[in-house]
Amino acid sequence: MEFIVLKDSSRGYVVKRKNGKYEEHAHLKTMNGCRQLLYYIKKGMLPKSEYLQGSCRRLLTTEEYDRLKKPKDRYYNRGGRKVERK
Repeated sequence: MEFIVLKDSSRGYVVKRKNGKYEEHAHLKTMNGCRQLLYYIKKGMLPKSEYLQGSCRRLLTTEEYDRLKKPKDRYYNRGGRKVERK
């Protein structure tokens, strides 16, 4: 899997799959967002951000997307009372 990051004058940046179909692209506002998205894909992890999850879904095939590891829930301990939040 190889990806290309292109500067888009109106929306920020476009990440597209090299030699991929037209549908296999995602729009991101910042270069940092592009780096995060590609980092998660390279490590085989699903991002916590719903927007980045949608971007992963557009860039990857269904089989590749299903292989990504789901993010863990965060655990908070609040003053002796245990509270779990997502």
